[in-house]
Amino acid sequence: MSSGLLALLLVSYAGAVDYDAAAKEARGLLEELVAADTTNPPGNEARVARLGAKRLEAAGIEFELLEFGPGRENLLARLPGSGAEPPLLLLAHTDLVGNANQPWTSDPHRVTEKDGYLVGRGVLDDLGMASLELQTLLILKRAKVPLKRDVILAWTGDEESDGLGLRDLFKKKPELLKVGLAINESGGAVLGPDGKVTRLGVSMAEKVYQDFALTAKGASGHSSAPVSDNAIYKLSAALDRVGRARFPAYLLPVTRAYLTAIQDDEAPPMKALIGRLLAAKGELPADAMAEIDAKHPTLAALLHTTCVATLVSGGTRANALPAEAKATVNCRILPGEPSTDVRKILVAAVADPSVEVAPKGGFTPSPASPAEGPGPDAIARTARKVWPGVVIVPNMSRGATDSEFLRSSGIPAYGILPMPLTDEDRMRMHGADERIPVGSLRQGLEFLHQLVLELAEKR
Repeated sequence: MSSGLLALLLVSYAGAVDYDAAAKEARGLLEELVAADTTNPPGNEARVARLGAKRLEAAGIEFELLEFGPGRENLLARLPGSGAEPPLLLLAHTDLVGNANQPWTSDPHRVTEKDGYLVGRGVLDDLGMASLELQTLLILKRAKVPLKRDVILAWTGDEESDGLGLRDLFKKKPELLKVGLAINESGGAVLGPDGKVTRLGVSMAEKVYQDFALTAKGASGHSSAPVSDNAIYKLSAALDRVGRARFPAYLLPVTRAYLTAIQDDEAPPMKALIGRLLAAKGELPADAMAEIDAKHPTLAALLHTTCVATLVSGGTRANALPAEAKATVNCRILPGEPSTDVRKILVAAVADPSVEVAPKGGFTPSPASPAEGPGPDAIARTARKVWPGVVIVPNMSRGATDSEFLRSSGIPAYGILPMPLTDEDRMRMHGADERIPVGSLRQGLEFLHQLVLELAEKR
């Protein structure tokens, strides 16, 4: 099919979009992206950047390929607007987590349709969103939609590791720091038991990632003559105390909005528990938090900083006393809470001055994005137009995305995976048989396109 005929199919009289045809094109791109295999490490994001560039070039959309390492490229594209408002950034990452030792039932790097799902590594995180964002630019270009602001597409690499792609993009293109707002992954449309979208989660904040290294030193020597100064024992005791440490629990505005939105749909015991949290002033009730920590860990993670031991090493030989033992404690810190305060709590929990507690890597403060204003208002209007009756649920991500770097740079970022998903679909992210419902591409494309029109069309 020629590109001209395809354009006619995608944009009909009076600018009405044939979303079925557009979603079919987006699926074709998604299949190419998944097949490129951009598992990180090593990344090889240049493979998918070139695939996107080919489609942008055919459509006459200006773009750049920006290298940030061997075989690694970011893709940056722009549809120019009048400049009446600062640009809108559509962001997606193109690197993938690995699939080694996972029990996949089909080739991870081939999109396979089975049982009503598209299965393949990256269809959910984050190549599905990348394909829909590029498709949205194609629709806007073909329809010659007048824009009041530039619409910028950025496909970045290394999000699953250190965010090197986006950080390098900011260095090379500092003008991106002046965008008005950004749409990125996280959050998203939730499918109910009847197959209809019931909620739209909008991620307005995320916990900040920070590792700490715990190091214990001990006397070396032959294992036949044990001594009390044993590095592994000291580290083990310190980690046991860290595991029992608790951080202050309180409600951030975004978490209060989230709990308020979901409270009425919860079963009576949880509804009552949420009611106690919402009624609290300042730090949350200790007895309520004890119950939440014990029975509802995903909710607990939204209410306080969490730290957990994830890596341990020590000693050199089975017949030698260990001179050193190390552990990595991974912390997910609530927005606004200083890393130095978290370290103080860890040091107090370790309760052993001979065990060093040191931060690993830098700490990037990431404040929450505004819960009110043009961005959230446009998201709500669009969602209720595409999915009548949908409940908008502000939330905070427990994980980390590149929105961390956007928010720390003063750019409001809103996490919305536009493809409607069930809770089971979301649980497969990073796991075996990652999937999205077949029809979610079409719905997600309509939502994303309509959202960009709300935010950027000149009217």
